Amino acid sequence: MGEMITKPDTNPVIPAVLNLFLLGCVGYFILGQKKKAIISVVITLVTSCVGLSIIWVLIAAYDAYLLGQKLQAGESIGENENGLSFLDAIFKD
Repeated sequence: MGEMITKPDTNPVIPAVLNLFLLGCVGYFILGQKKKAIISVVITLVTSCVGLSIIWVLIAAYDAYLLGQKLQAGESIGENENGLSFLDAIFKD
């Protein structure tokens, strides 16, 4: 398992909005999940080829919001941790 991220001053809305409007990845960079952000931008670009990128962007925004809430509550998150359990198939530690 990688490094744990702790940012109790996180506003969960900011990473969610950034993921929603900026390729589904900038919110992850803000949260400190760099590897996850890079994978997310690749997924966004691939799904945009078939017109499904909006689905991925919405999922990434909600995931970032859930992780932001966890950080705001004073908990730590892993570098590849997910707020949505089905994303474990994509982002593994």
